[in-house]
Amino acid sequence: MARSKSLNGLSDVELLGMLDEAKDESTNLRFQFVTGQLDNMNLLAHSRRQVARIMTELRAREIDAAEEAMAHQAVEATEPGAAEDSSEEGARVFKRRRRRDG
Repeated sequence: MARSKSLNGLSDVELLGMLDEAKDESTNLRFQFVTGQLDNMNLLAHSRRQVARIMTELRAREIDAAEEAMAHQAVEATEPGAAEDSSEEGARVFKRRRRRDG
């Protein structure tokens, strides 16, 4: 759990930079493994897990942002003079994004 807390304090730009670095490291370790140069096999697993942690945090932030947008649209829809179907449209966009990413 302490690892995810350290990722919570970072901005999206920093996380994306870390993700690029972790993916590069994972790729390099895989090449070392294939060529027989990798001495510590645990590094490969650790690298893959770090990529997964960063991607999980980014996805959680994306979901939170979509939920906030839908809640904001729902509040606007309850105000007088707002469009009735605006929250339904936001839900469709969120569902479409989930299918594409997942």
